Amino acid sequence: MLITKKKTNNKKFNPAFFAWLNREFPRELALRPAGLIRLAQDPVERLRFVTQMVKIMKMINHPQVRAGFFRAYLRIYANQINKDGRHGSVVLEITKHCNQKCRHCYSWAQRKKMMPDRMINRILKLVRANYKHVFITGGEPTLDRRIFTIAKQNPDIMFFMFTNGSMIKRQFASKLASTGNLIPVLSIDGTSARRHDYFRGKGSWQKLMQAIKVLNSLHLPWGYLSMVTNLNARQVLSRKFVKAMKKRGAIMARYLEYIPVGPNAKAKLVPSGAAYYLMEKRKQEIIKNCEIYMQETAQRKCLGLVFFDVDGNIKCCPFFHYSKHNISQGNIAKLIRSSIIDWSRASYRGECPVYSDQERLKDYLLRRSWKPTVSFNRYNSIAPQLSRAMSDNYGEFLRIKAQRGRA
Repeated sequence: MLITKKKTNNKKFNPAFFAWLNREFPRELALRPAGLIRLAQDPVERLRFVTQMVKIMKMINHPQVRAGFFRAYLRIYANQINKDGRHGSVVLEITKHCNQKCRHCYSWAQRKKMMPDRMINRILKLVRANYKHVFITGGEPTLDRRIFTIAKQNPDIMFFMFTNGSMIKRQFASKLASTGNLIPVLSIDGTSARRHDYFRGKGSWQKLMQAIKVLNSLHLPWGYLSMVTNLNARQVLSRKFVKAMKKRGAIMARYLEYIPVGPNAKAKLVPSGAAYYLMEKRKQEIIKNCEIYMQETAQRKCLGLVFFDVDGNIKCCPFFHYSKHNISQGNIAKLIRSSIIDWSRASYRGECPVYSDQERLKDYLLRRSWKPTVSFNRYNSIAPQLSRAMSDNYGEFLRIKAQRGRA
């Protein structure tokens, strides 16, 4: 046994608790992470920690991934990181390279570049002390083999990687297994090849199914992300779809509403008021009924998230391409706070400022020294006619919500 009663005089020491730790995570305990002392002394925190780990072990069978979560949560408890929902994580765009040209995406139209290593290291230093997890995005992050180095050099951080799945073959999946702290979140935008391939290109569904087969064969956990549009909302939000994904092996889900950014943005994909209401309603149902694990992200008013784009710009929304600060300007935590203050003080209807009135939000932030970070066209982000379509549909959503309620 790596830790014994003889090594501590704390009266609140629980030998059964440490016996369980020693049995499940002997290698991690050999490193004596700082979180152990706090857990040994605080029975309330110990109970929370054990409850969290039991939930994770019920979902995950792979021993190295279990150990990855264990290391991450010891860091979280040691540093007393209590942020939840979207405020507990950061999104890191490490590359703009992509091997697909999706109908509802804009990455293919941007410069093909990668985030410099020095930026990544600075951001992860901030994460270690202040945030629970990291979501890696692109482009297509599996094209950037630095993801394995990043994961191995930061074993006490869990990374969730948004991917189209096309690069996940046996060798790639074996590397995922060896890291233990890098979990793929597969983009799935339909219930069949016909619908999914409409958004992501011919053959995408077949590659996706092959990726799932490989991940399942190695008992590796994975999740799915669906982009909700007016064309697929009823499919991907249905109970049947969630049940099917869980049966295929998914352990977590995430849904994002389509925002029409880029040169090929289409008004017909913008969720109608009814589709937007269905999305918000179903997200709450999925969480409440435990259909599959999904992070609670709903807020009365959006307070932004922390998104670092490939150039190091700090954004409060992945799809709103304006920023006030870049991490090169100094203390990243202070720059984040400054950005969040501006974002949270915007005036708009409902929860989402981008859907509510993107033009008004843009004008407000430009007056506070925010600047565009992309140049798809002369509108920089969302064309005014598309912004109006979003605002009209969102207004309809708010009327439906007022009449029916969210549940």
